[in-house]
Amino acid sequence: MSAAGADFAPVGDRRPLIAAEGVWRFFGGRAVLRDVTLVAGAGEVVLLLGPNGAGKTTLLRVLAGLLRPSRGKVERRGRVGMVAHHSMLYDALTAEENLRFFARLRGVEPERAGELLARVGLEPRARQRVASFSRGMVQRLAIGCALLGDPEILLLDEPLSGLDEVSVGTLLELLRESRGRGRAVLVASHQFAELVEVVTSVAYLGGGRLLAWEPRGERGGAAIWDRYREVLSGG
Repeated sequence: MSAAGADFAPVGDRRPLIAAEGVWRFFGGRAVLRDVTLVAGAGEVVLLLGPNGAGKTTLLRVLAGLLRPSRGKVERRGRVGMVAHHSMLYDALTAEENLRFFARLRGVEPERAGELLARVGLEPRARQRVASFSRGMVQRLAIGCALLGDPEILLLDEPLSGLDEVSVGTLLELLRESRGRGRAVLVASHQFAELVEVVTSVAYLGGGRLLAWEPRGERGGAAIWDRYREVLSGG
C-alpha cells in the first residue's frame, strides 16, 4: 500500500487501533513531520525505517500522545504502551520497585510486577537496582513497564539497541505474542534484520514524510534494505 492510499478504513475485517491522518509537527518553525498518514490494526507489526532525522521518534511520540500534532489528527482505540529510546526507569530503584511504581501511576495492580518480571526474564534480578543493569536488561525492564495494563497498542523506539542475544530472543517472543493477542505494534529500528520475521508491513520515512508503506510480503532483511535505499533515492 502506498502512503497516499492510507486511510481510516478497516484493515481487512478489523478496525484500526491507531491512526494518524495528515499529521504535521513543527519545532521552532521547522517541520519534523510532514503530512503523515498511517494506520495499524489488530495483529499488525509496522516497521518504521528511515535515516536519522527522518521523524521516526517524533512520529512515535505523537502517536503515543506525548506530543500534539501541529496539524492533522491521531485516533487511538485502546491503551498505549511505549518503550522510548531513552529509558524512563529510576536507577536508584530495584526492578520490582520500578514496576510497582509505574503500576500505581497507571492504576494497575502492583502484583503484576512479579508476572511481568518473569515474562521478560528478570525475575532473578527483581531486587537488584537498575543502576547495575546492562543495557539489555534495562530494555527488557522497559518493555515490562510498557506492558503494564495490557495495552492494545505498543510503540517501540529502537528496542534492539544494546540488546544481547537472550534479550533479542525475549523481544521477538513478545512481538509474536503481541500479534497473536491482537495488539497493534509500531517499531522504529535501524537493526531490523532480527525483526523481519514478525513484521507485517514496512513504512519508509525520509525528511519527515512517509515515502512508502508496503506489506512486507516475502521480503527478507536484504530485500528490505535494498527497497529502503531505492525509496530514499526516489525510486
